Amino acid sequence: MVQYVMTCVVLAICTYTDVRWRKIYKSVIAAHLILALIVHLALRDNVLWSVLMGLVPGAGCLLMSAGTHEAMGYGDAFLILSCGFSLGSERVLAVMFTAFFCVGIWALWLICFRKGKKKAGIPFVPFLLAGAVVQGLGMLL
Repeated sequence: MVQYVMTCVVLAICTYTDVRWRKIYKSVIAAHLILALIVHLALRDNVLWSVLMGLVPGAGCLLMSAGTHEAMGYGDAFLILSCGFSLGSERVLAVMFTAFFCVGIWALWLICFRKGKKKAGIPFVPFLLAGAVVQGLGMLL
């Protein structure tokens, strides 16, 4: 649960900067990785395999960023990478699934009500935060 709280705090900070300036700071991601490493070493609650496999979705997003000329920004991909390191493979995939579902609903709403264009950029980090909160609350139930 410590990882979820820490990840939600980092995602909240990155949500603010992503919405306001369309930027995700590398220093915040680096601090998240360092704190996640400290928590993993202190609590020893995640197995090494799950933590390392948690990097795979972020690596896939990095490849997608490179292949699509940043349709998904590198900042988003590195943030997913750090979330995967913090949460592990199963949890980060659940967060990503929830985030992609929510952003899809939001994009559909924008298109249906003509509030946006097909090529309009949507900040993705707020949806990652929503996914992390929903999945974290699901753990409590």
